[in-house]
Amino acid sequence: MLVWLTPALGLVGAFVGASLAPWMTSHLAWRRARRDAFNAAIAALRVAQVARHFANGVAAEYIGGDQTTVDAFNQRLREREIDRFVDAMHEAKVALAALELFFKVSGDIDRWEITEQDAVRMLEEMHQAR
Repeated sequence: MLVWLTPALGLVGAFVGASLAPWMTSHLAWRRARRDAFNAAIAALRVAQVARHFANGVAAEYIGGDQTTVDAFNQRLREREIDRFVDAMHEAKVALAALELFFKVSGDIDRWEITEQDAVRMLEEMHQAR
């Protein structure tokens, strides 16, 4: 009787393994996609938060030249940093929208800007849910 038990259990194990393999592959891919969406949303929101606070009023000692040169540099810097912030905020909202397949953060992501308080709360929610 033991002679047939080992092959029979082997066949049962192979059948169960073959039956569960597609489900396991799908489940692992879903978990990987979820983790990637969380990581992208967290990173994009952090980039937007960092871009919110930009250099302003750089002193003349760092730039050199006369006051007109310094004023022109600071004006270009402000314009470039505001563009960067708007782009980063857009990327953060796109990443949060992609995350909605797996998790919905509280707050309104349809406004042009996510406030600092909302961003802090969203980051905490995402870190806990990840």
